[in-house]
Amino acid sequence: MKLGLLAVFAGLALISYRTFNQSAQALTLTAKDQEMKQFSLLVRVPETYSEAQVKSAGVQWNNLIEQWKAAGMYVLSFAFPGESYTVSGTGGETVKKESVLSGNLRVVSQVVLRAASIEQALELAKSVPVLLYGGTVEVREIPKPIQPAG
Repeated sequence: MKLGLLAVFAGLALISYRTFNQSAQALTLTAKDQEMKQFSLLVRVPETYSEAQVKSAGVQWNNLIEQWKAAGMYVLSFAFPGESYTVSGTGGETVKKESVLSGNLRVVSQVVLRAASIEQALELAKSVPVLLYGGTVEVREIPKPIQPAG
């Protein structure tokens, strides 16, 4: 009987230790995430960016995002390859169906990542697939971190 009670107490102690250890690890991850800064990667492609290039880069994008997710660096992303409009004038009276170009480049997506520093964010940006096709990635720190819904 005493041996049975001893086994139960040992089992409970082991379960309590594992639960405490997992909770401590979860707190450590949360603290680490809080130390990380967030950066916006604004992705631009040339006006001549072709459908074939979109398809090729799409596979690479999916793989890259999965890598970033696995590393805990991915926050969110969204593409906006379709039509765009500009609103201008002091009262917003001018609306044009057009893309704003920087040189010959137009914005097609935005990615938000976690990184320890601007240097690390720049290294992450170097792996964006559109660079292979003449695209660019503008990297900026987000002063107030985004909390994704869900």
